Amino acid sequence: MEIIYAVIRSSKVAPFVLSLFALPFCGFGLFALASGVRQLREGSPRPTIMPLLFGLVFALAGFGALAGVWLETGRQNRKDRLQAENPTAPWMRRVDWAQGRCNSKTKSTMISAWVFAFFWNMVSAPIVYFMPLSTFQKRPVALVGLLFPAAGIGLLIWAVRETLAWLEFGKTYFEMNSVPGVIGRELRGNIYARFPRPPDHGIRLKLSCVNRVVNGSGKDQSVKERIEWRAEKLVSPGEFYSSPTGTMIPVSLHIPCDAAETDSQDSRNQIVWMLEADADVPGVDYKNLFEVPIFRTKDSPSEAEANALASSQPAIDKPPNPAVIVSLSSSGMEFYFPAARNRGFAVGATVFFLLWSGIIAIMIKLGAPFIFPFFFLVFDLIMFYVILQLWLGTSRVLVSTSGVGVRTGLLGGGEWHDIPVSQISAIQALITAQQGGASGTPFYSIQLVQKDGKKVVLGQTIRDKQESDWLVQEMGKALGLGTGQGRAIAAN
Repeated sequence: MEIIYAVIRSSKVAPFVLSLFALPFCGFGLFALASGVRQLREGSPRPTIMPLLFGLVFALAGFGALAGVWLETGRQNRKDRLQAENPTAPWMRRVDWAQGRCNSKTKSTMISAWVFAFFWNMVSAPIVYFMPLSTFQKRPVALVGLLFPAAGIGLLIWAVRETLAWLEFGKTYFEMNSVPGVIGRELRGNIYARFPRPPDHGIRLKLSCVNRVVNGSGKDQSVKERIEWRAEKLVSPGEFYSSPTGTMIPVSLHIPCDAAETDSQDSRNQIVWMLEADADVPGVDYKNLFEVPIFRTKDSPSEAEANALASSQPAIDKPPNPAVIVSLSSSGMEFYFPAARNRGFAVGATVFFLLWSGIIAIMIKLGAPFIFPFFFLVFDLIMFYVILQLWLGTSRVLVSTSGVGVRTGLLGGGEWHDIPVSQISAIQALITAQQGGASGTPFYSIQLVQKDGKKVVLGQTIRDKQESDWLVQEMGKALGLGTGQGRAIAAN
């Protein structure tokens, strides 16, 4: 079956096969609508609701699928034409990239939100209409079914907010100074948007390298977006410029020399670069997401030039409100990672744990087969361990020119470990956890890499990138290895 699916997907007949699949939905939808209209003419309004509802859902699904198939076919044809015209320049294979700009995803997100909200509510709304009140009174557990219509209301609110954002800020895009963005150089350009009420506190820019992986297929398909690297910058209101279409926001963010380039050849395992701009403004907050082309070209620096650029970068300033306590002692520099240093992350994980535990309780109450609550309980225990670490986990690190000592445990406990400087290969900050997808929040861990390849976690769940880079820099200074400027500190 997987081989047949791959052949159909990759062949020219795919649009016709998918269209044939959609036609029965169109036919059933039109038949049900006609039946509902006929019943309505005969004067029986209540029985018409079900055929009208099902007819509307199936007709929209069928004709929507047909429209999507042929729109996607046209998009793919344009992409194939651009690829044939630019075989050695993959950044010219998208229409907007070829024009030197990256279009915002606001409009496509708005359309997706409305489509998803509509179909969800069409499917879940009958639960409220047709389920008798006596059912909920006799079996209160049936109230769980109301979660689906409640989620539908949330989806409608999401769609409305996306629409208001699109109307508020207009058609926005990121115009690049040069295409593509070059690995090892600066990504420069301007974001064009409309601000009826300018943001008082500036606009936050985030440039992220994301690994997008598709797992499974069909109804079991899922998409996971892992943030591999991120740079952040705050653009103050004084840096904005006026433009004929509204406001021009300057963008200047450094791309690291060891970054992965944009790669979409494997649709199930892609590297994408996302530029995000967001700000708190009165009414609907401003947020835009742009997919940008980042590639290694002849203009990328050589290894020697990259090392020279790294050593010439200015030192990283101490963050204004660090979560990690740094102090000097007679034995060296001490770094203390306190308990509950990321309360937002801990609260979110705790809420998820409680909801998951509630699902297990309902499964046991309803007499579900033992195998289902058992596997749910295994994951629940893992979540409980994670929550303990988030609320009670601490780490104390002592760094001196002779080496690194670390003690990690709950509430200051744990065994003390000493690593002499002769065994240290590098100290680095890596993203090891995140909330959300490509535009979510990454959390950093400080890792010590020994010369035998073994890695020791010195501290984790650091939300601020500036703080994680600053900690690596200060640990490098205490070891006598230099500043490192937010890169991995490597011993000679």
